[in-house]
Amino acid sequence: MKKISVILVFALILAVSSAVMANDWVDGVYEAWSDAGRNSVKYAKVFVEDGELAAVILREYTSRFVEKDWAVYSWEEAREAAQSLPLQFVEAQGPDVDIVTGATSSSDGFKQAVERALIKADPTAMAGRTYFDGTFLGRSYTGSRGYHGVVWVTLENDELVSIDRIERVNADHSFQDVEDYDTRWPLSAARANYMEAAVSAVPGYLDTITGATGATAMWNIAVRDALDNARIR
Repeated sequence: MKKISVILVFALILAVSSAVMANDWVDGVYEAWSDAGRNSVKYAKVFVEDGELAAVILREYTSRFVEKDWAVYSWEEAREAAQSLPLQFVEAQGPDVDIVTGATSSSDGFKQAVERALIKADPTAMAGRTYFDGTFLGRSYTGSRGYHGVVWVTLENDELVSIDRIERVNADHSFQDVEDYDTRWPLSAARANYMEAAVSAVPGYLDTITGATGATAMWNIAVRDALDNARIR
């Protein structure tokens, strides 16, 4: 019986070792994003050394694409997820870890971002693909009036299938009120025209919409940023 137990333990060790060695990760630093929700998006940077996951950095951003400051953030469970999960990912050698109670959305987003980063680390994973499927958040530069643009784009099979949402973000990180702006300039109509036309155009390179030169340029940059955040390689 003792001999059988020793054999079983040895077999288990070999199985675990083989699972780790089965990863075709190339040493380096890899960054990836989760799907963008309505209120936030998660980011992971993973460090692969000697073919193993050596370290993980996690960040979470608001729907304004502004990084959350955990020193002042009031949601304790989300802060705990960002601070405790990196070590768990390293110990698990991958994204297969338990979620943090009370922070399901943050935990799932961090797991997805780490999984995507590790896919980037494996040159054989998703070979031939350019983008991950999903919805990705992109941000433009900050304009002369102090606001920036954010967009949500959905990709499937390397194709842009929709632009789901476009917002302007003020310097105080509030969303700009479209209706207030419409009294001077039809921003909502320009947005609708852009969202429809951009799907059939080269993403992020739509020709200027009449009367919306600055907005078109800003949205094009935000779309290109979203595509970059969705990129596999």
